Amino acid sequence: MFEQYHGQMPCSECFLSVKNDSYCPGCDEEYQRRCLKRVCSNDCSFCSGGRKAHVTGCCGHAPKVVLKRWKELLQYPLPDYYPKPIHIHCRLIPVIYAHIRDYRIPEKFPQIDTWAVPIHMVSSKNGKFRASDLKDYLGLPPDRKLLLITCAADNYQEMLWVKGPQMDFRRYGIDYWFPAHFSIYDNDSKLYQFASAKRQQFHAIWIKSQFVWFRLGEHISIEYLTPIRNATAIIISTNQMYSNFNKSLLYSEVKAADSFFPQETKFFIVGRISAVTTTDNHIYYEINTNWLMRSLKGRDLARQKVAMSVSRGELLSTNLKETLENVYSSEH
Repeated sequence: MFEQYHGQMPCSECFLSVKNDSYCPGCDEEYQRRCLKRVCSNDCSFCSGGRKAHVTGCCGHAPKVVLKRWKELLQYPLPDYYPKPIHIHCRLIPVIYAHIRDYRIPEKFPQIDTWAVPIHMVSSKNGKFRASDLKDYLGLPPDRKLLLITCAADNYQEMLWVKGPQMDFRRYGIDYWFPAHFSIYDNDSKLYQFASAKRQQFHAIWIKSQFVWFRLGEHISIEYLTPIRNATAIIISTNQMYSNFNKSLLYSEVKAADSFFPQETKFFIVGRISAVTTTDNHIYYEINTNWLMRSLKGRDLARQKVAMSVSRGELLSTNLKETLENVYSSEH
């Protein structure tokens, strides 16, 4: 089936191929059929660089100069990363938006010491923050910590990549921040997946993030993440788990992370802790958007429409209280 792609095997010249004593073992026919980019070959012209990416990607239409940059990045030896420790006490980290600040929800939950905000809610696509003091902008008391999460569209990821340390997060009242979240989709070309994983590691070191992303997918070996093995906080996303295949990969990843990282490493789950199998080896935190989105839609956590007599502020408080209880009830 490969003859239609320039008459050669897709990985015949790839610098990540196992033929070159590197990481990528190539693609079998089954993977080739479901790969969204079709091929990884430098000669192919079927790939646009990653779904909704706003920049040219690592293969496909990428000109030779771009391919050279990707090769340099993937072959760049990263040092072991020892980020600063995280000091967060409450295991629930709720996501908050500025347009609910008038309800003063954080003041009603003093036990929640850290709150999170997605970058697209406080920054433009050009990296300009919407306020000089984001805690005040979001209605957070000064004694609470603010975590900036980078789960957003690809154009935000590329902005973070270009600006690097210029973002100067602390200047805007941000206490903790994620590195850029370059997507590792299970059906993307393997070269793109390896590149995204390397960019996540590189960016964490570059911007001195207190966190590192953990994602293996089907094909990235655990050894590829050795530079971040000493991280004190890892991030695992449970989003986009649409099939049993995705869920099985997530299960395998969490199991691998549990044995790979030291016991003092803390696990931060973007989504629901209940979506992963936890152990007593690590402390798990939940970064939860669900409580907020259900409330904004006038629904409880069971997705049921609430009575008109229940105010928005009451619903926000009720949903957050229930979410907090659920997180702690999941403890062993």
